[in-house]
Amino acid sequence: MPWLREAFPTHSAFSTAGIEDIMSTSLSTSVSAATLAHTLFLNRGDRFDAIPLPPEAQWAPAFGVTVADFDGDGHEDAFLAQNHFSAQPFTPRCDAGRGLLLRGDGKGGLTPLPAGQSGIAVFGEMRGCASADYDGDGRTDLVVTQNGAATCLFHNATARPGLRVKLAGPPGNLDGIGAQVRLLFAKGRGPIRELHAGSGYWSQDSLTPVLATPGKPVSVWVRWPGGKIGAAKIPPGATEVTVPFGR
Repeated sequence: MPWLREAFPTHSAFSTAGIEDIMSTSLSTSVSAATLAHTLFLNRGDRFDAIPLPPEAQWAPAFGVTVADFDGDGHEDAFLAQNHFSAQPFTPRCDAGRGLLLRGDGKGGLTPLPAGQSGIAVFGEMRGCASADYDGDGRTDLVVTQNGAATCLFHNATARPGLRVKLAGPPGNLDGIGAQVRLLFAKGRGPIRELHAGSGYWSQDSLTPVLATPGKPVSVWVRWPGGKIGAAKIPPGATEVTVPFGR
C-alpha cells in the first residue's frame, strides 16, 4: 500500500490510526457475490459488466490467477491455477483442472486453450501462479506452485518477443509498485499493466513486465502512484527500457 507513507509520515501516526483511517477509500463501498462461477468483470467506467468465464474454467476451483500477454499478440491473456483436494469425507475432490490458459481477444473475450496447444498440464493441487520473463528473452514465462508437490516452471518458447519495462521509482517505492504502464504506438496504444506487490495467492508477478509489440512502439506511458503522468522514448532496436520517476 504505497500511499501509507504519505498518509502516515511517522510510526506513531500509523500506530494510533484505526482501520477506518487506513482503509477509508476501500471501506466506502460494499459489494456482495451472488454466484460462485469464475467471472470476468469488465470496467466500463460507470459500471462493471459481469461475463462468466468459459465452461473449462468452471470445472474446478481456481486459487491462483495471473494476467499477461503470453503469446505476444498485443491482447492480455489469463492463466488459472486449478483444483482443490481438501474435501470433506465422502465428498469427491475437485481435480478436473490441469491449469487453464485463456487467450484474450482484446475485447473481453477469453478462449480456453487445450494442454496440447498451450503446453501446460499440471495434475496436482495447484495454488499460486506468477508470470515473469525469467530468462530475459522478451517472452513471458509462467510459474505454478502445488500443494505437496513440485513447483512447475513453464518456459515460453513460441511467443513473439516484447519489450521489457523497468521502473526506477521514487524513494520509498523504488520499484514503482502501484504504477500503470502501457506502450504507445504511432496508431493506437497497448493495454495497461499495473505493478503489484502481490498478484495472487501467495504469489507476485515480476516487477519487470513484458509489454507486447505487435507493431513498432514509440514510447512507454507511465501513470505513477499519486497520479503523475510520464512517458519515455524507446531507442531503436531496444529490448528493454528503464523509466525513471518524473519522466
